Amino acid sequence: MNIRDLHYFIHLSKSLSFTKTAEAFYVSQPSISIALKRLEENFGATLIERQRSVQNIQLTGAGEILLRRAQQITELLELTEREIQDNQNQTINFGYSPTIGSYYLPELLPFIQDYTEHMSFIEEESSDQMLEMLEKQQVSIAIIGSESDVMPQKWLETYALDRFEAGIYVSKQHPLAKEHSVSLKQIKELPLISLGKGYTHYRIFEAWAQEVGLPLHKVTFTNDTHTLNTMVKAGIKAGFMTDALVTQAEDMVKLLIEDAPYFYTFLVVNDTMNVSQMQADFNQTMKQHVK
Repeated sequence: MNIRDLHYFIHLSKSLSFTKTAEAFYVSQPSISIALKRLEENFGATLIERQRSVQNIQLTGAGEILLRRAQQITELLELTEREIQDNQNQTINFGYSPTIGSYYLPELLPFIQDYTEHMSFIEEESSDQMLEMLEKQQVSIAIIGSESDVMPQKWLETYALDRFEAGIYVSKQHPLAKEHSVSLKQIKELPLISLGKGYTHYRIFEAWAQEVGLPLHKVTFTNDTHTLNTMVKAGIKAGFMTDALVTQAEDMVKLLIEDAPYFYTFLVVNDTMNVSQMQADFNQTMKQHVK
């Protein structure tokens, strides 16, 4: 079987267009048709139904099965290729989000300096995306954040790092900057900003806001931590944040809130992966460091 035929088929199944598939791979439409015919002959089944009257195509039951398996096969091949390359190059992969990385890397870099020549730092915008990479075995070790003090993923080996209490952060020039805490009534009157959907901090804020009856429709959400810090530092907004997000602490004041939620960080390792000896040594070193 030609692996390229599977790539053609995956794209065709999603686009439902011979023209778009041919354009995506810079080949002719007959090339896509021939690849489909090879697959159908190989499996002895019709994979796509053509409705010429409406110029439409759709997957058959057999086609749905092949699409699911073809995606698994191509992902496995890509993973195998990366593992072989990493093994030959002795590359060490280490994942984190930019937020968490900026907090922990200054502490970790001196400790892992013997490995830095071979390091490949993998950044993803959120801990959710990093968890997906761990599950897909695209990275074997990472630092991630969670709204829970326990990671539910049984396939992960987890090591608790820190617990950050959420609060309201304001600039040093803010009228509330000399206060120690802030009431819910005061919070409701503040122009708030926090991280948006897809981030652990968003889920923490959303759950807390629902619990205390804080409406979210007036809250500004951003997917950029630099914007978040800048808006708070400038006094334009008050931020629902934790210390893990703060990059300009000297310009901000944290106000305590009642029944504050927490943001937890973990070192997580997917020990089910086949990794190079150097990666295994690095993972073990990191685990020993945080124990």
